[in-house]
Amino acid sequence: MYLNRKSKIVNLKSQAGFTLIEIGIAIFILAVGLVSMLTLLPIGVDSMKKVTQYSNAAVLSESAISYLKANDIVTFVGTNTGSNTYPDTDINQAKQFEDSSGNTIFAQYSWQAVVNNGTTDNHLVRAQIAIFRNFDSSQFGTGTADFAASTTVSTISAFPSWLTSKHYIRADSDKFWYRIDSMGTSTITLEGPFLGTTGTGLVFSATNDIIDIYETMFSKR
Repeated sequence: MYLNRKSKIVNLKSQAGFTLIEIGIAIFILAVGLVSMLTLLPIGVDSMKKVTQYSNAAVLSESAISYLKANDIVTFVGTNTGSNTYPDTDINQAKQFEDSSGNTIFAQYSWQAVVNNGTTDNHLVRAQIAIFRNFDSSQFGTGTADFAASTTVSTISAFPSWLTSKHYIRADSDKFWYRIDSMGTSTITLEGPFLGTTGTGLVFSATNDIIDIYETMFSKR
């Protein structure tokens, strides 16, 4: 009889619920997990956005190159010793991109090709294709600066407030974009040397709206 009573007591104890301490620990662990997930979510979304943009930019650059080849790259240079830009300032006049379903996607992306025949080889022209989120020259930051045949742009008259490293700058006489590596109080260091016509007090444009830039050489026909 005594043993039966004891076994009933043991069974009752084994069926006891969680204590408040155990529940508190479980809630704490769950909260830590949720906070970690919510912290990483924006980073993941931003990474996916960048991957999508770079993938689209690569595809669109190939489309732009094909368009230039099909329309004879030399006609974009003409007899100029400088450079021509396509499209110019009005992207509504430009050839728009289409997705696999035939829908135009000009509202999301646009491209600007700068072609220059000022190379050491008379049979080649240099082309740079910039893929914009949406090309709008009215949003370019402007000012004057000294451009030399180096990675340093100096004596900058004014910095746009949003301009930082990894954005782009160009001398308007050259029109080729250069990526910014770092910035000082009145100087900018480029990721690569400036290859255009050098000079002091040149008007420049700057933008943070370029997704990526592709450069290539074309053979004159």
